[in-house]
Amino acid sequence: MPMKYSIIIVTYNRQKELVQCLESIRKSPTSHSFEVVVVFNGDRTNIERFSRIYKDYSFHFIHKTTPAAARNFGVTKVRGEYLFFLDDDCTLPPDYFSHLNFDNGWDVLGGPDQTTKSASVFQKLTGEVLSSPLCMGPTYKRHTKTDRYSSDSSERELILCNLWMKTSLFHAEGFKFNTDLFRNEENFLLKELKEKGKILHYSPKIYVYHLRKENLEKLGAAVIKSGECRVLNFVTLPNRKELIYFLPLVSFLSFLWLVFHPQSFLIFVFAIYALTVALYNAVVWKSFSFKYIFMHYFILGAYAIGLSKGLWKFGPIFYNNFKENRSFINESSSK
Repeated sequence: MPMKYSIIIVTYNRQKELVQCLESIRKSPTSHSFEVVVVFNGDRTNIERFSRIYKDYSFHFIHKTTPAAARNFGVTKVRGEYLFFLDDDCTLPPDYFSHLNFDNGWDVLGGPDQTTKSASVFQKLTGEVLSSPLCMGPTYKRHTKTDRYSSDSSERELILCNLWMKTSLFHAEGFKFNTDLFRNEENFLLKELKEKGKILHYSPKIYVYHLRKENLEKLGAAVIKSGECRVLNFVTLPNRKELIYFLPLVSFLSFLWLVFHPQSFLIFVFAIYALTVALYNAVVWKSFSFKYIFMHYFILGAYAIGLSKGLWKFGPIFYNNFKENRSFINESSSK
């Protein structure tokens, strides 16, 4: 029987999380034939142990590289008709595979991630804020379960920890993850696929549980990296629509202005935002928490810092390209 799909997991030094991920796959029944391909990115210590425990799965080693390069490497090892990219700190609900439909004509299919049921108070708070449009803007749908199936999706809804693609996109058409990106590499690929006319679907029924960062330090570091990579994405494949992702930087600069000019009208702007967040918290989560408001400001501030770092590092590249082309649209370069 031909292999229906291949699950690709890239991991680095997260043994406990990987075990939970693999066990959740075992406990999720499916009628289709599939394989699991695990890529150890820079750490071969536990390959033999995992190979003994999970004899039906394949384990491969690659010298430390970007997650994008590790995923491209994993794609070369698969036999399935479809690819399922799953993060090593994610687990599947038992009925996950029962909600898949391979006959809808999609090239890419994805769903949201949800906070794990065993999450700490801080992790649950993080999950609530990630699902807030007042914090995440148009990408809040990546972390929100809704009833709306979309047959015209985009990177605003799709997330790499829970992403399906036709294998032929890689093997036959030559698409791949951009190895220059060290985070959020799916954003660039999804935009390119969309530009090439590929069909992207979003299904809220195929969700995964995603382990949230356990403290402010780790959360801030991850958000800063996301902001930095957003700039690199924009520099590599500019688009006017992407300018919306730079709004947190405007807010951050406004806050700095307010610090030195406390009489500014901006204090009313920030106060109105805080009240709006509090109202959203009361309506959606039926609660009120200063921590919820603080986390909105914290994530937006960290993202703005990442944007600033990205502009400092990659801004000159964009400026030179813009001078030459006088255009916000560059020819794709990841194929």
